[in-house]
Amino acid sequence: MNRIRTYLLAMMLLLPLMMMAEEGVMHRLTFRSGRVMVVQIVLQNEEVVIVKDSRGARFQFPMSDIQEITELKADEPEQAQQEEKSAKSMSNVKRTSLGIHVAGGLASMGGKTGGSMAADFRLGANNVGKRQIFLGGQVGYRGLMMPGKTYSVLPIDIVMELPLVQAKHAPMLGANIGYGIGLGKDIRGGVNAGLTFGYRYHFSRTGAFHIGLQAEVQQMASMAHPVNIGGDTFVSSEGQTAVLGMLSIGVLF
Repeated sequence: MNRIRTYLLAMMLLLPLMMMAEEGVMHRLTFRSGRVMVVQIVLQNEEVVIVKDSRGARFQFPMSDIQEITELKADEPEQAQQEEKSAKSMSNVKRTSLGIHVAGGLASMGGKTGGSMAADFRLGANNVGKRQIFLGGQVGYRGLMMPGKTYSVLPIDIVMELPLVQAKHAPMLGANIGYGIGLGKDIRGGVNAGLTFGYRYHFSRTGAFHIGLQAEVQQMASMAHPVNIGGDTFVSSEGQTAVLGMLSIGVLF
């Protein structure tokens, strides 16, 4: 009987504490990415934090992603939730990056060697999947200075930059594929594709700088023109492929 009384007394004393634990203290989680969450902390140690939001959904985050954890006072959660919504909206905007890419080096076409230059404007999503990946499009200019003639091409490409490790400083691979429009009366373009290997430095969540070596292939062809042979007329279109090897520098903001 005494044991039952002791058990009931302990339950009466622990019940308020259990209710308080269920209610929980609200915290503001500020992530290094700028994201803000208003949550209850379920478990926290040096490596991870497990939290519960206002709907009861639980999430787990590595502590390395967290910039600050702040305990909220009784009158602060509503204001903090507004901050959370605002930060989420701004976070969506910050995912978009504008980039500038320039390169220069050598070009080979039809057995001849000359110089090459490139310039591109890029627009796309950076930090795709929270993995520091850039995916977007670019439009630019390619100049091929061959002996006796300069060829100009306007490329419109899909482009991606992928860091090989998730770090502030990391080696990277880049790739682009699209179509280059020939600029000139006697030249038309074609499909182009390129690969870049280099080193990337992240100076913000969506900002990065890279330097690397770029190899690119651009299909080229002369405009079709009639040729008369023995009284018969044929249409001639000479196709060539230009290969570019360049040192590239790019910045994403």
